[in-house]
Amino acid sequence: MIGPSTRARYALRAMIELALREGSGPVLLRQVAQAQQISAKYLEQLTIPLRRDGLLQAERGPQGGYELARPAAEITAREIVEAVEGPLHFVECVPRPESCDRTPTCAARGLWARVGDAVSAVLSDTTLADLREQQLAAQADTGACYQI
Repeated sequence: MIGPSTRARYALRAMIELALREGSGPVLLRQVAQAQQISAKYLEQLTIPLRRDGLLQAERGPQGGYELARPAAEITAREIVEAVEGPLHFVECVPRPESCDRTPTCAARGLWARVGDAVSAVLSDTTLADLREQQLAAQADTGACYQI
């Protein structure tokens, strides 16, 4: 199956959780982990590249925790995915044609390049604020329903 890695999926979920709490100050990592049902240890590892790429900031001390380094509307899904995965390419020969002897005559390479471009475009056009709004809408749609 071709699709996002666990790292990319969990990084997006963690960042959406922080976007939901945007403006309320630093959030403990264990709270994010619990809310998103992600291992806190795994989440700790994801914070390293997210901080390095300027998407998260950490506050130390008793009131410390993590928060978005920029407004959610200024962070794209592509930035988050690339922070934890690196550049988006489905096959190595797209960014490095010299890596394959078949590059000059390979029709599949062009297909993979177009697929990668399409995925990159969708991720680039989607902000963390967009995902937060979708999350809030999804939560509202699945509100508790009581029957008597």
